[in-house]
Amino acid sequence: MANQPMRAEKNASDQRVQRTYRELKNAFEALLCQTEYEDMTVLQLCQAAGIRRTTFYQHFQDKQDFLNWFIREKQNEFFSVTQKNVSSGDVGDQFVLLAKSMLNYLQRNEQLVKSMINAQLNGQRLFEIYLETCVKEMTDRLKNVPELVERAGGTPISFLSEFYVGGMIAALRWWVIHDKPCAEEELLKYIRLRVERKK
Repeated sequence: MANQPMRAEKNASDQRVQRTYRELKNAFEALLCQTEYEDMTVLQLCQAAGIRRTTFYQHFQDKQDFLNWFIREKQNEFFSVTQKNVSSGDVGDQFVLLAKSMLNYLQRNEQLVKSMINAQLNGQRLFEIYLETCVKEMTDRLKNVPELVERAGGTPISFLSEFYVGGMIAALRWWVIHDKPCAEEELLKYIRLRVERKK
């Protein structure tokens, strides 16, 4: 099994493979609303997806291997959403645009996000996905924002991206966990104020 899985890269156009992956992803998201990841079994996942265990093991080595694939899928999905919202503007505009993208994504996947937060899935790995994706994207974008480059004063832009984006993700996590204690517009205003370092 060490040589598995080949994944569907070479069979990307195979509709059966795509359907299998889609059914597994949907089943996994549904199961997370009912049970914690640590207690979930491959058999449960296969039964919920309507596939055989042998089919599962043709694509994944084990449950952890499947989770890694699932995380990458969510990462790609998130990246495709935020990528559509690239614009020029000052550093406040850049972060508000990213925050809006993230809020939109969170709201479209709200039940899944809450399930993963509540289950403490692998140390909240879903938020680690957001952080990794956002930092990479924002680092590339912020290199072209003169305001931040000037403000950096020798501090690496990658460090500033990690610092600001990490703080913003923590704020969004707080917003979700506490059942949206303020309006979305107000949250975005707070984020802009902190990034721009205004009172």
